[in-house]
Amino acid sequence: MDGALERRSVSDDVYHRLRDAIVDGELRPGERIRDYELAADLGTSKTPVRHALARLAEGGLVEMQRNRYTRVAPLDLDRIRDAIALFGDIWIGSVRHAMPLIQADDVAYLVDLTEDMSAAVVDHDVVEFGKALRAIVTGFARIEGNTTRVTVIEFLGPQIRRFTQHARGVFDWVAVERSTVAIREAIRQRDAAETRAAIVTLFDEVLPGIIDRAEELDAADERRSAGDSPA
Repeated sequence: MDGALERRSVSDDVYHRLRDAIVDGELRPGERIRDYELAADLGTSKTPVRHALARLAEGGLVEMQRNRYTRVAPLDLDRIRDAIALFGDIWIGSVRHAMPLIQADDVAYLVDLTEDMSAAVVDHDVVEFGKALRAIVTGFARIEGNTTRVTVIEFLGPQIRRFTQHARGVFDWVAVERSTVAIREAIRQRDAAETRAAIVTLFDEVLPGIIDRAEELDAADERRSAGDSPA
């Protein structure tokens, strides 16, 4: 049992290191990952390393072809759209079930998290904004008592974090803050309908607009790179 726990601990450590390196852009799309090199660097066997890589592949951060390669997956904006839409649906569902249960201290905590979101907007800090956003969605799920939602939020987190790092230059901070303020005021009023409406605006209009601008910028960069390439 101790050996199994140790392997799981090593696997978790490898997973978190690689996840953060991919999300932060330290490991670039297409970059090869060799399990035997990781195992040697960590002084462990390849088994926990392979478990970690399998988890990363399941989350869309790594691509694996048996006996061919393991590499960092490209940033798939269609997959990001799906992840963000699901994230918003989870939050809306939690609001519907959690709002009737909400207490004064819950309201204060959730409002504080929207203040953290606004502080991140002022600083144009996508990392801190994402942390506060995940925290508030998790907070609603926990008030509801729905651990499945919490698990899905954690699963979606790395893909969304990776995108926000990539798209930091095209964030519409004015629109993001407008939605944040609307969410905050609706929570203060314990108005489930208004809270859901503000979330819908954020996830159906504001965030998809950021994805569209990121896609346009990526396409322009590709055209520029193609034009700069020697014939």
